[in-house]
Amino acid sequence: MIELSNRIINDGGTPWAVGLESGAASGWPGTDWIEDIMLRTAGPAIYDKWVAHEIPWTHPQVKKAFEYFGQIVLNPKLVLGGITGALTTNFGDSPSALFTKPPQAFLHRQATFIQGFIRNQNPGLKPGVDYDVFPFPPMNLELGKGVPILVAGDVVNCFSKRPEVIKFAQFLISVEAQKIWARELGELSSNKNTDPTWFTNAITRKAWAILSTAKVSRYDGSDMMPTAVGAGSFWTGILDYVSGIPLDTVLETIEASATDAYSSK
Repeated sequence: MIELSNRIINDGGTPWAVGLESGAASGWPGTDWIEDIMLRTAGPAIYDKWVAHEIPWTHPQVKKAFEYFGQIVLNPKLVLGGITGALTTNFGDSPSALFTKPPQAFLHRQATFIQGFIRNQNPGLKPGVDYDVFPFPPMNLELGKGVPILVAGDVVNCFSKRPEVIKFAQFLISVEAQKIWARELGELSSNKNTDPTWFTNAITRKAWAILSTAKVSRYDGSDMMPTAVGAGSFWTGILDYVSGIPLDTVLETIEASATDAYSSK
């Protein structure tokens, strides 16, 4: 991926479109980078310890993940608009830079839901023809087990034990319901028995193949952390780091908030 980025630079282009702005939630797109990198450099066991705060945010593996992230986002040659562009560009607007003529950027890292933003802003584009997808590459081949996959999702909560409520919740994850989800809406399925031919969206079909064959997957780390960290100091820590605050200071600040948040769980 880095070699591809350098090739784009040598050809006179800018590789990455990065958008970290999201209103009050600004910074969250960067947390996904850190989570992907943690899975690939530290491995799933250390990832789990990190999410559970069994290792501190100042741990060398966490620092390494931030540094890898910084190799891209802090390099003005690699990111459209440089640091200012990354900090001020809305995450949903960011991928549109790939579809200008000529393209302002060529690569974007995001979950499959970003297609909704792409389609709304560029309705003429065809998935799998005008844009494509590849998984975030492995980074530590000694870990083995292929390419680990970072996932997130929607959660259905039942606030009643009435039979019809439980039956409806069960229906939502059934093959029947997920067939509608995949065929009519073009979204990923939560049922492992989904037939890949149901996906009418070529990108989602490829994402399903990547997801369903992954030997290692982990849920979005920030979503499993206490709110004060996962939707608080982690988000702001990303912005602070990209803004130029020393990494050690950023990690120490997150660690202080994590110590308080996990002790009060």
